[in-house]
Amino acid sequence: MAVLYGAQVFLRRFEERMSDAEIARLYAWSRDEELLRQSGGMKTELSQEEFREHVRGERLYGPTNRRMFLLFARDTLQLIGRIGIFAIDWNRRDAEMGVVIGERDYQNRGYGRDATRTLLHHLFTTSSLNAIYLYTFAENVRAQRSFAAVGFRVTEQGPRFTPEVGEFYGVKMEITRAEFLEMEAKQMKVIQS
Repeated sequence: MAVLYGAQVFLRRFEERMSDAEIARLYAWSRDEELLRQSGGMKTELSQEEFREHVRGERLYGPTNRRMFLLFARDTLQLIGRIGIFAIDWNRRDAEMGVVIGERDYQNRGYGRDATRTLLHHLFTTSSLNAIYLYTFAENVRAQRSFAAVGFRVTEQGPRFTPEVGEFYGVKMEITRAEFLEMEAKQMKVIQS
């Protein structure tokens, strides 16, 4: 089983077998309009049974241009969110990242930041990806601060359109392999001194 460990979280590959309880939690988040509004997602119209079958099918036969992980809190072992990259372009060597902390008790406590840092370390040390980018709604300053703390920088701001959301004013942020590894090296020097 592929598990990535951070300071506060561990990430388990989406392709690993999921329990019915884990799928039920993912389903609840996919129906939570407030959570979806912040993350830019779209509410599922599937029944819980249809959703379960969809997830199991995606887990086994899903697209190869993404890497998805379930996000667990290390202290409680509870499933609290999901994180991953998609729209992977191996020619350009970049991908888009998304993260959702679905459990409200775990929001604003550094779990998303630690999950982002953990996944970036994995991607930049084990793959040929050279850049990771993401989009947030302009008003989602909390997410932007969290991503900036991990090293993302704003590269674009302006109108954006997605089929799920429609037109909105968005912020694009990006981090490169060199930027991340340099920041990580500086943090290690501080810890060692």
